[in-house]
Amino acid sequence: MTNTHVVSALCAKRAEISGHIHDLEKRIARQRANLANLDATIKLFSPGANPDAIPPKRAYRRTRYFARNELSRLTQDALRTASGPLTSVEIADAVMQAEGMPPGDAAFEEIIAARALTVLRRLAKRGAAVKSGTSRNAQWALAPEPLPEGPSSSASTPNIRFASCSDNS
Repeated sequence: MTNTHVVSALCAKRAEISGHIHDLEKRIARQRANLANLDATIKLFSPGANPDAIPPKRAYRRTRYFARNELSRLTQDALRTASGPLTSVEIADAVMQAEGMPPGDAAFEEIIAARALTVLRRLAKRGAAVKSGTSRNAQWALAPEPLPEGPSSSASTPNIRFASCSDNS
């Protein structure tokens, strides 16, 4: 027994995906041509250069859920208002609540938690956040702010010496 509606829908979906792949392959071919032109131009200006040695840049796509730096601000706000360290899931809950996003969607919460983890790692790299624990049990908190230095050290200017081209020392 053949189910023609199912087969028809599957054929339509296959045609859609095939068309999308075809468009992507055309875009890839155009980008490869652009890359070859850039490589030739680099060799014109620097014959000894090896364009293949230039590492590719990772493409960055901004999320549609948050404006620029909004997730970072919301993550820091969640840590600032918390009574103690938070897990990435707890931070995601706080962010979703602050943005008025529907609670209880586990898949969406996981996406927000993964993005919040990226923000937290960047904050930790800058020294603005600290992590305790490992893996799923990791908890995050804002780093304690350093104590201000005494008035004598802030009043003095650092002794910086800039090298000049004529300086032979």
